[in-house]
Amino acid sequence: MKDYKIAVIGDIHSNYVGLERCIEHALKQNPDEFLFLGDYISDCPYPQKAMKIVYEMDRDYNCRFIRGNREDYMLNHRKNPEERWTYSSASGSLLYTYENLKEQDFIFFDSLDIKGYYEKAGYPPFRYCHGSPVRSNEILEPDGENTVQLMKNLDVDLLVSGHVHFQEEKVYEGKKILHPGAVGVSWYFDGRTQYMMMHGSKAGWEEEFFRLDYDVEKLVKDFETSGLNEKAPAWSKITIHTLRTGTDYNLACLKRASKLCEEAEGTVTWPDIPEKYWQQALQEYGIIPPHYSD
Repeated sequence: MKDYKIAVIGDIHSNYVGLERCIEHALKQNPDEFLFLGDYISDCPYPQKAMKIVYEMDRDYNCRFIRGNREDYMLNHRKNPEERWTYSSASGSLLYTYENLKEQDFIFFDSLDIKGYYEKAGYPPFRYCHGSPVRSNEILEPDGENTVQLMKNLDVDLLVSGHVHFQEEKVYEGKKILHPGAVGVSWYFDGRTQYMMMHGSKAGWEEEFFRLDYDVEKLVKDFETSGLNEKAPAWSKITIHTLRTGTDYNLACLKRASKLCEEAEGTVTWPDIPEKYWQQALQEYGIIPPHYSD
């Protein structure tokens, strides 16, 4: 039986430059299938460019798709227009993405599940998901209580999961979980774009992790030309910092800006976090220099 290859692509986050690089690299290895794990959009500029590539892949190659939590955010916002998103560091990136999506995108997202079951004659079956098989935004951290419990009850020997933005193989009592890394806003390894190739045989599936250099500065320029820098000022700076370094401070800065706002004003309500608190948070984490002012 020949080696059966599946290229696993996850967490694109509108990074069409990194996506092109990963696909180009994967195609040179002649994969039999592509498996896309969701979070196609948000955080980076021009989501329509990333979606164009996704549709071309669906047209030209054997692909499987599920949706991630970012697609859920977009679908839920469409169903609940009273949910208030504003052009600000808290929700500006979400609103920008939402306003750049097309009807085709919403139809595509809505057609997808958050999980899948892979079955092919001659190869062991496995399950795959974005966050977890239960929730698209659940984080399966290494050795987390929820991770250990999920793997204990898993009905197959392998789970492939995205969402965490890093690459890892972990085994729990003979059952393996694989995180393929993030194409878009990847953690560690100096921000290199990441994907995974799975090699299947009768004995099981073995992973091969890839971390690739790509033209990060091309994407960084898009933050300015798209207007995203102005529509989500601090969030854009945090994202650019992660793209360049692989060090992620988005949640830390959100929590810090919220705490600063609460301490100064007595209350905090997302997304109404004044930009001055975001700026202070970014200064504290070294993303912008002290006394920086836009």
